Amino acid sequence: MMRNYTLFDVFSWLCKELLTAGITFTEDGYPIFPENIMLNCSLNSIENMIDWKNRHQAEHPSSTIIVMYMDDELLYRRLFRLKQDLPEYRRFLAVAGFDLSPRIDMQPELQRFNITLSMMATIWLGLHGVRVVANWRIGDRSTLPTLQAYPRNAIFAVGTLGCSHGTERDKNYGEMMLRTKILLTQPRFLLIYGPLLGRYRTLLDEFGILYQQWREYRHRSYATAQIGKAA
Repeated sequence: MMRNYTLFDVFSWLCKELLTAGITFTEDGYPIFPENIMLNCSLNSIENMIDWKNRHQAEHPSSTIIVMYMDDELLYRRLFRLKQDLPEYRRFLAVAGFDLSPRIDMQPELQRFNITLSMMATIWLGLHGVRVVANWRIGDRSTLPTLQAYPRNAIFAVGTLGCSHGTERDKNYGEMMLRTKILLTQPRFLLIYGPLLGRYRTLLDEFGILYQQWREYRHRSYATAQIGKAA
């Protein structure tokens, strides 16, 4: 790539890489995920999900999915180092899609930029031998067309860190978007990293969505340490 490059440079480079590889884009400009790069396995084959920062704590990388749910500033580094990090990604069962923030209070253009950049980086990994899992996270309603870029009945992953907070209005909005995403994507099953509100759990059960939840690694490790102290 290039020295002193910016996210716009990374965006341009990834776009050229994907077009050269034959990747097509939706009418809304989102890159379409080819089925052959997607993780295709049973839920029982997935032993663990863990974030990039704590990946070295994974006991069995070949059955562990790496998640890229982190602060944007940390995620920028990974986007700048895609080539250098590639051998590390390949050690694991799969990588859940990059997750630059598309917060609903952002300008719609920035939401779409962050989502598209994340999607292109994820596809780039898939084109270089890494199995990938679709990222279920989107921004506001204007970004719903994002979900048309994924195969139907794919495996989806979502990070819910911080989603258990917010006002009742926020939670109602989240419930509405959850219903919409289920109807649009019809996920084979859902992988959840972080907390899950009871009302969302009830909704997933109502739709018959198979899912598995993993606590954030730092919470798991803290709980284990507390048990050790008690013993």
